[in-house]
Amino acid sequence: MPDQLAFDALVNSAFLSPDSGGLNYLFKDIGARPSFEDPEQYVQYLEEAGVGRSVVSIMQPEHAAWVGEAHRRFPDRVLPAMIVDPTKGMPELRRVIEYYDRYGVRCLRMPPFRYEKPPTDRIYWPFYAKAIELDIPVSMNIGMPGPRRPGWVQNPIYHDEVAFHWPELRIIMTHVGQPWIDEMISTITHWDNIYLATTSVAPKYWGDAVVQFINTRGRDKVMFGTEFPTIPWQRALSEIAELPIRDEVRPLFLRENAKKVYKWPA
Repeated sequence: MPDQLAFDALVNSAFLSPDSGGLNYLFKDIGARPSFEDPEQYVQYLEEAGVGRSVVSIMQPEHAAWVGEAHRRFPDRVLPAMIVDPTKGMPELRRVIEYYDRYGVRCLRMPPFRYEKPPTDRIYWPFYAKAIELDIPVSMNIGMPGPRRPGWVQNPIYHDEVAFHWPELRIIMTHVGQPWIDEMISTITHWDNIYLATTSVAPKYWGDAVVQFINTRGRDKVMFGTEFPTIPWQRALSEIAELPIRDEVRPLFLRENAKKVYKWPA
């Protein structure tokens, strides 16, 4: 069944602590999203919404046990990721190793707006190296951030230099990239190891250039994602159904590209 359903490339564990995190001005009903006390309830709800697999990012330490347990019970449905603070240096790097071993984390999330440092900054380098060593991707926001923080650090063009210096690193850019859509498309096209997850932006707002990219040069590079609870799964999939995505491209976009990038299920 999961192989026939969508693969959500990023879910935010904030659903475990129902709190909009200051994003009410963007997502008016985010506080009404469902919460899931039990992993089985989460997996069932996901399947009913048309999603068979999801990457769930551990946003707070108190969420780690729940996400790890969900992966243990449903290893082909839930893949853990984790938010990382690269400003903390070696203690944070040790936590990455701990979460990799204890909870099954297989992706490192580093949204640049949190640290006010672009992806080229040296604070990220040890985490790029560790991700390569562990053979897991890094996931980094692009575009103007939802929280009201400086957005220049999330211009996709910075990943052009990162990909040059770290050719073995699998880089997942998230959040589509407005207002830098041209930079996003050019950077992904320029490098083999950069991908896009269409998270936190409702499909009807992607724009024609993004849909065209999905259908053409990005057909093997772009992945479905919501970062639920920001975008509900039902809304995302219903709006995608209305987009002119080519029939032969839909399976790639909805699941196959994510399986390749995350190397999951193995």
